[in-house]
Amino acid sequence: MAMKKSTWRKGIILSILALLLITSPLLAEENPYDKAVRAYMKKDFRTAVKYLKEYVAQKPDPQAYYLLGYALYKQKKHSESAKYFEEAYVLDPNISPVLEK
Repeated sequence: MAMKKSTWRKGIILSILALLLITSPLLAEENPYDKAVRAYMKKDFRTAVKYLKEYVAQKPDPQAYYLLGYALYKQKKHSESAKYFEEAYVLDPNISPVLEK
């Protein structure tokens, strides 16, 4: 039995819309925190600091401040890292460090 053109078109359109909905999160631009974590895991601490500073300027997140402190510490910028560790504890006194791999 042959499929009507209108039914076929609706099927194609629905398939395309479903594909767009599934892939849209993958196409969305990555936020600075995700970029920073990826850079940190690659031991690119300078890039991680750049993205983390951008991120905390938009959203004061204690975990991001803590990671920023660690990235600066890894660059031997101890006094600057202490400021970000302190900021993390001010926002969340119960924060615990992220374990490195």
